[in-house]
Amino acid sequence: MLDADFFRRWITATAASVDREAQRLTALDSAIGDADHGSNLQRGFTAVLATLEKESPDTPGAVLTLAGRRLISTVGGASGPLYGTLLRRAGKVLGDAPEVSEAQLAEALRAGVDGVTALGGA
Repeated sequence: MLDADFFRRWITATAASVDREAQRLTALDSAIGDADHGSNLQRGFTAVLATLEKESPDTPGAVLTLAGRRLISTVGGASGPLYGTLLRRAGKVLGDAPEVSEAQLAEALRAGVDGVTALGGA
């Protein structure tokens, strides 16, 4: 079973990956965009970590919902709403359960992808 601590570690690992790859993401974005994708994600995940530390949600759903809400409010362009929608939708599906199974996580992520698909028109 996966608890809130698992999801906080997951978000922390994601933030570390974004930090490590921010320059590369920005370089890739420079070929097709305005060369800010890495720095935008870095700013967003830094804000997510600070918010999770301050508010310390106690359920998996609350961790994902809070992270998604923070990404929407801090990441510019299309990325904030897309990543934020994924996490918020997944968090809503997980609800208030203190622990979730891998199958429930898979179902929640499917709902998050469906939300991104609808938002982006993909």
